[in-house]
Amino acid sequence: MADEDLLPSVRQLVSKVKPTIHAAKNVSEAEELLLHLEETDENFHRYELVKYLRNKISTDLGSVIDSEIEKRTLENRGKGGGEEELIRTITDVVVNSIGYSSLTQSLKHKTKDAVDRLLETFDEDVDNQRKVYEGRQSPKKTAFPFSDDSSSFESSFNQPDFDFPNQEKFQRLAQNLENDQPIELRRDAVMQLCHIPPSDVLACDQWTHLKKGLQDALADSDDQLSDKSLQFHARMFSTNSHMVTREVYSNLVDHLTTLFQSRKCKAAFPIGDGLNAADPYVQRILRKFRLMNEFQREVPSYWVRFPEKFLDDVIECTLSLLSIHSIGAISSNETMTPLHYFALLDPKASWFRKWMHGNYSRTAVLRILEKHRILVDTCVKFLMDFVSTRKSGSDSMTDLTDTMRRSKIGEEKRKIFTSKELEYLYFVHCLSIIGVVTLYANGRQFFPVKQRDKEVTITDLLVSLIHLLPHGGTELATRAAVFDPGNLVTDVLKCVSASQAVCSECMKNKVIMELISPLRMYMKGRKCKESTLLHIADILSVLASSQCGRQMLLYGESKERIKHNKLAAVHTIAEFAKKSISKSLPSQCGPAPSRAVVGAYVFICRQIYSNCEGLHVLYPYGLHSYIADAWREASRETERAPTPRPDSDSDTSSQSGKQEAIDAFAWEQTLRDNLLNFAGTPKGLLMLQQTGAMNECVEYMYVRYANKLQVSKHEKFGYGTMVTQIAATAPGMVALHSTGFIKALLAELWSVLECGPDERRIIRPTAIPVDPIDKSAHKSLMSLVNVLSAYPAVYEVIANQPLANKESYSFREVPDTITGIIERLIMVDSPGKVHSLFNVEQSHVFGLRILSVMCCCLDSFLLLETQYKIQDMLLQSQQQNRRGQDEGRDDFIIDMPSVERNHVLVRTYIVGGPSERILPPRTLNDQDDPYPWPLFSQFPVPKQYTPQLIRPSAMKQENELTKFLSASKNDEVNSLWLDKCKKAFCSLLTRKADLGTGKVLVDMLDRVLSALLKIPDESIFPLKDYIGSDSQLKGHKLPALQIMGIKMAVRYGQHLKILHNVSESTEKLTMLIKQSTQYLKQQQRKTDSEIRFLQQDYMGHDWFASTLFLMMSGNREKSWNFLHKFSTLIASGYLWLPRFHNSMQLPPQLTVSGIHPVFSTTGHNIELLLQIEVPLVYSAFKMSGYTCSQICQNWLRQCFWNYFDWQDICHYVCVCILMGSDYQVYTCVAIFKHLQQSLLLHAQHKDLQVFLTERPIQGFHVGNYLEYMQQLEQKYRYLVLTDMKCITKP
Repeated sequence: MADEDLLPSVRQLVSKVKPTIHAAKNVSEAEELLLHLEETDENFHRYELVKYLRNKISTDLGSVIDSEIEKRTLENRGKGGGEEELIRTITDVVVNSIGYSSLTQSLKHKTKDAVDRLLETFDEDVDNQRKVYEGRQSPKKTAFPFSDDSSSFESSFNQPDFDFPNQEKFQRLAQNLENDQPIELRRDAVMQLCHIPPSDVLACDQWTHLKKGLQDALADSDDQLSDKSLQFHARMFSTNSHMVTREVYSNLVDHLTTLFQSRKCKAAFPIGDGLNAADPYVQRILRKFRLMNEFQREVPSYWVRFPEKFLDDVIECTLSLLSIHSIGAISSNETMTPLHYFALLDPKASWFRKWMHGNYSRTAVLRILEKHRILVDTCVKFLMDFVSTRKSGSDSMTDLTDTMRRSKIGEEKRKIFTSKELEYLYFVHCLSIIGVVTLYANGRQFFPVKQRDKEVTITDLLVSLIHLLPHGGTELATRAAVFDPGNLVTDVLKCVSASQAVCSECMKNKVIMELISPLRMYMKGRKCKESTLLHIADILSVLASSQCGRQMLLYGESKERIKHNKLAAVHTIAEFAKKSISKSLPSQCGPAPSRAVVGAYVFICRQIYSNCEGLHVLYPYGLHSYIADAWREASRETERAPTPRPDSDSDTSSQSGKQEAIDAFAWEQTLRDNLLNFAGTPKGLLMLQQTGAMNECVEYMYVRYANKLQVSKHEKFGYGTMVTQIAATAPGMVALHSTGFIKALLAELWSVLECGPDERRIIRPTAIPVDPIDKSAHKSLMSLVNVLSAYPAVYEVIANQPLANKESYSFREVPDTITGIIERLIMVDSPGKVHSLFNVEQSHVFGLRILSVMCCCLDSFLLLETQYKIQDMLLQSQQQNRRGQDEGRDDFIIDMPSVERNHVLVRTYIVGGPSERILPPRTLNDQDDPYPWPLFSQFPVPKQYTPQLIRPSAMKQENELTKFLSASKNDEVNSLWLDKCKKAFCSLLTRKADLGTGKVLVDMLDRVLSALLKIPDESIFPLKDYIGSDSQLKGHKLPALQIMGIKMAVRYGQHLKILHNVSESTEKLTMLIKQSTQYLKQQQRKTDSEIRFLQQDYMGHDWFASTLFLMMSGNREKSWNFLHKFSTLIASGYLWLPRFHNSMQLPPQLTVSGIHPVFSTTGHNIELLLQIEVPLVYSAFKMSGYTCSQICQNWLRQCFWNYFDWQDICHYVCVCILMGSDYQVYTCVAIFKHLQQSLLLHAQHKDLQVFLTERPIQGFHVGNYLEYMQQLEQKYRYLVLTDMKCITKP
């Protein structure tokens, strides 16, 4: 604002708020409207007076405000909260400062002067407006001065007054603009053109001549004429017409093109002389390029509305100009080119980034750039030469970049630019352009670029740029410098690494090896700057966040995943991280790396080990132990740190101690965060538990989860999956419960279903639910399902926990335990419980849904039933829901709770696969009978829910397996026989699976077991003799849970028509369970653990023993003989879960962890193979916050009871014993592949957990997927089976 004259600004403000003032009814209302003008006027911040005031505040008070913010922030660091108080304190200080007082006095004086002058000219202004309306003269507006008059680097857009001349006047103006006319006449002609609407100028017949005259004026040596012509071009840009915009832009570009193509071009002076921006001629050139650059940055926001011809013309003329005098090497004879001027005004090529941002313009830019590829060649050649001249390190850029950082380009103080600075700005501009070009497929087609006698590929370019990383600042603070070469190269490489497509083409192994070479040198004793290490860590972190980048780090360019590659980059990174955190780097490198460096590389490892594939590679490094040791050391340091005192603020030593305490706490939190991320995988969770830091890490996770924070800066999802993974184990549930996570989860659930705490403000009443599970409660349902799906976790929170069963409950009494939820929402069996619920029906249905999901795990159901008699409660509720005692099904009241109870009763009573039981639906239909399924209030369930099964034929049917067994009856069972048996069995399952039942499979298993006992790799456990007798067994009492499980198994066998005498079968199965329990107890060690699940015998039913009992047709002796011998095989630990409970055969640290190998090993390998083989399903689990290892643990625990039909259960057992225990993993992967479409659909509906838990596995048969499993065996057996067998190693 010239001379700070506020009159034009005040006049503009008054004219703009005139409608607002007129709308007011009185003066006081007008004042009120003006006081709130910022809230009501969207253009408020565009007014020149507002801009002026904001600029004055920033100039006069900016330093005071910044110093106060920095001071108060340091004082309040670590205290948390108090943001409003902080702002109020800073405001008070600024308002009471001397600078604020002088500023207000100055503004008052200048504003009063402007208002006085406005009042003096008021009559004149009114008269002028009156004359305008009468048509006597054109309106007169006060225009703001042309901004370029004050600076070559400021804005150029303006808006003048207009008049409307005729064609004769245009002809006269064109003549006056000719070169041979007097200079005054030419100036006047340009001035008159500035007052004519742009569209009229372009539409006149003389535009061609005018354009030529305006070009001549731009090139004229007279400063005033050149500036007025540039001002005309600037004002022409303000029009909305694409025709005018294109013409004026092309005219400006044509002028610059002619200027640089001229032999006597003064603008193309030698770079070695430097640039003096104060020189008038240079100023004019800079103004022209500034105007052009401003247009380039603005036009992408609206050129999509213009014809494609406009886009093509603008891009064509621009690239043509930039291609002039293109250079390819650094020499002393270089001259300034258009690209140099652009680099000076827009170093980071923001104009080009905007042009390449949208597909509409990017397509055109790359197409036209093909004709001007010399521009790309020039940039690439210059980058290569620039790097080559600085490889030696003698030409350090630190001083140069620090200078560029301290002095912003475009400031009035900065007028002189040295040749080195011009060259560096040119490098920055070229790097920015090429960095954007390489991000797109058509852009990468410009490579390779020919340079002298070789071709430069993208890989070569990136390798060369990496050499600039050590040229960055020597201190960490310089990393934030805008022009730091290390920072610039890091940004380019991060953009390249972030995209899957670009990364796969550009980040080759050569690039990554060059990138991590400083790490290798460091470990060999050669010191490296910390800024360089941090730059490398930034790039590697982005690389590790994408699937493609992770593969490059793990395996290099090898396409074989899981194969160990010693030369892969991840090994160097892991080794450096391990040595850094353990402070075991070579002593000749000086002090150990800072915590920032160590944390950065541990974070990269964490990105890799947070998934199964990465953990498989990093497992040998034992990073969890090193991080845990460092965390404990940091925790001790935090505890020793002095407590800050209020009276020590001015003490320098106290301030230093306070900062050290803050740094120590931040470091401790960082290490705890890295430890926590081991919980992202089943095996990683076991490793976390073995460090002893489970509770502390879960506590940290709870704080971040409650604040809805992301897992990391590169992680798209929250902690949902990690919570589910942790909740799948007994120690994980103990940690969740002790840290308050479960309590917070239940409080949130209760606030959704019923009511929140007393202090929660109710803004509006909640809507009355329509669906059984309202949308608002769906998330809480899924969260609760996630933490209650695994039996070991359920056992920890409800075992031996009685229900309160109080006579009355207050409305605000929120349950804070799982048993409290069971009591209040599921066991709603008393008037007190009913009266305590605001939404009885909806809340009870919610509880029944939770019960239904929990009961899908048969062990969880048995625990609930034995402790709380849930079936009796449900039957009693159904009985109370009858209208009378008349016979028939219509005597039951059909409502949401009765339908849900009916579903749960059928589900918990009948055992069977997809075709062996019928589960009633939860919904009503629109027919005459809305619910045709019979309700009942006592067992057994109605016949409608138990389909009639065909009894297995007693006749022996010939097939390949029976033929093989008969033919080899007298043969020795060994490895060769085993291979032949596998072929016969596979042939049977793939061709005639229905024939693989009954005695045939039992005979095969007996002989297969004899063969496996002779193979040392399979029979790895010693065969212990059973010590005991039947009389002792009869005196041994089984837990109620086991007894109920036996009854359920016998009922299933009777339903399958395998068992006939119920009492006899019950007694035999009871004796078998007792005998196997006592036998396994002989091989168990006592553990002193807080985990309830480990404090006694295996507290779940032995589903594998029950399965074998049914396969052996209820023959106890045969079943026991098989189990006894089978206990020596490695497969026994994975099929027969009680086998590894507190087992002496396992390492002590694994036993006391409370995590079963079926979860930590089988579940881990299932996730690993799923990530590779069925990535869409793996992603669906990730997005759903659920884990495949959790549902697989449930399936495998109960031998697929209720999920497979009996025939497929038998086939599953036989396959895992005959083909190998790793087929347990392949079976689960095959199931997920079979269910892929359904899983993706339910992931979209956000009920994946409920679908997998409640639904049987429809349409899956082991025989149909046996070929696929064999393919998995060929690809992964060396990994999976080896991992499963290594379970006995410490």
